[in-house]
Amino acid sequence: MHKMRVLDVGKFEDRGYSNEESIAYLQLNKPVEINSFITYNYGMDDDRFPLTFMTEGQGSRGVSDIETVQWTWRTMGRMKFDDFVVYFNPAITKPGLGGAEFEVEFSTHWFIEQYGLIAPDGMTQVRIQKDCGEGSHGGYKYILKCTNPNPNFFIDPEFLAKGKYWSLSAPTISESYSKGNRSNTMSAGTMTSQLEFRRYSKEIAGNLANVITTYEFNGNKLWINEEMRQFHLQMRVMNEERLWIAEYNRNQNGEIMLKDRDNGKPIPHTSGMFEICRESNYDTYGEFLTLNKIERTVGDVLNRDTDDGVMDVVLMAGKGFLQDFDQAIRMDAKSEGFITPLGDKMIDDDGEGLQYGRYFRKYKTVDGHTITAKHCAFFDKGTIAEAAKKNGMIHPRTGLPITSHQAAFIDFSSYKGHPNVRLVRQKGQIYKAAVLKGLTPVPASWGVPDSNFISTEIDMSRYEIKSSIGLQVDNSTKMFLLQCKL
Repeated sequence: MHKMRVLDVGKFEDRGYSNEESIAYLQLNKPVEINSFITYNYGMDDDRFPLTFMTEGQGSRGVSDIETVQWTWRTMGRMKFDDFVVYFNPAITKPGLGGAEFEVEFSTHWFIEQYGLIAPDGMTQVRIQKDCGEGSHGGYKYILKCTNPNPNFFIDPEFLAKGKYWSLSAPTISESYSKGNRSNTMSAGTMTSQLEFRRYSKEIAGNLANVITTYEFNGNKLWINEEMRQFHLQMRVMNEERLWIAEYNRNQNGEIMLKDRDNGKPIPHTSGMFEICRESNYDTYGEFLTLNKIERTVGDVLNRDTDDGVMDVVLMAGKGFLQDFDQAIRMDAKSEGFITPLGDKMIDDDGEGLQYGRYFRKYKTVDGHTITAKHCAFFDKGTIAEAAKKNGMIHPRTGLPITSHQAAFIDFSSYKGHPNVRLVRQKGQIYKAAVLKGLTPVPASWGVPDSNFISTEIDMSRYEIKSSIGLQVDNSTKMFLLQCKL
């Protein structure tokens, strides 16, 4: 394998401050070169911030500013119509035979006297004759009776095994002298999350603010301008990554065990998009993705929602998943005998010769939903992806990092005029910048007014940024994460 003709590689300066010595270390004081500017030939970094762009990048609509560190919101799930068995007497081998009533204990008090119940087979039906209240096995006991008039009919005992779900059906009563019953009501639940706080520092010493190099950086030869571009890019990359990977760290007692060793104060972490998707709906696949897996994953998620409308599901996916998605549809098409029409679509003549290569990016389900896979560069270029490459965590078929073989469905819809996904920030600490000023000149690129200067006697100056950030998802019911796990 041949390497590109590299005369020298970029060096990394990790001492935490910059001065004329570090300029020399980075080899920026050099003789005349063909071009007086640096060519950024390792790709633009601007496509690595999808969550930041879709929230903060949308202006005031994409953010919510609050006073406190923690916040809550109300959420209403789908109406409950089922419950599961916690106990049935195994000595009764033919429950309901000859019209006999029998007792069953369910986990909650959700079922109502006079209502009907449907067994796990979707056909067998009983009527709730009496609500007996609390049972002796931690649930609630009911007296049931088969509705089938056949005297030889009885309930399959397998339907009454512990953990089997029965569903509620409409109440039936006598034509006259019937009693009233009761109704169930479901309230909204409460969700909670918290902000996390970040601080970035940029320290310079000596006369770095006025050092000019032989290179041009966007028409300017001041090195500090390029160094600050790198500083802000690093901050953006890390902030975007936190929006994905952060994990809520307050325990059941409301305590945060992660403490700052300098001051003993707790360090709160918010809940990131991966955690939100995993808690909602999570699934995996092996080396090959199948069309059946796509249908089942998307179908299971959408079937939990009460909306009967047709949905356009857009998957944010790495390049690896895009290849898996295409291969899954292609293999299914071949198995159905569509080889010839598939070949006609793959080969094209653009007037300058034959062209081979067209790829599946959409799939329509049997119930009319459209699944579209779109590229998300974060899965391919993020810091986790770069580390995966160096750790040898490579997909054997594509050669891409394993992080590239994943897709997330994130519901960016608006509900009642509010974006479903928003950044949350603390008022007064949304974004604070200040300069610790010593004898070292402060560069104009820092853009901080004198009123934000604080003092030090050391020959250095430091640029400080502090911010607060959290991620809010109102409705995560339809969101999911699908990952390749080898």
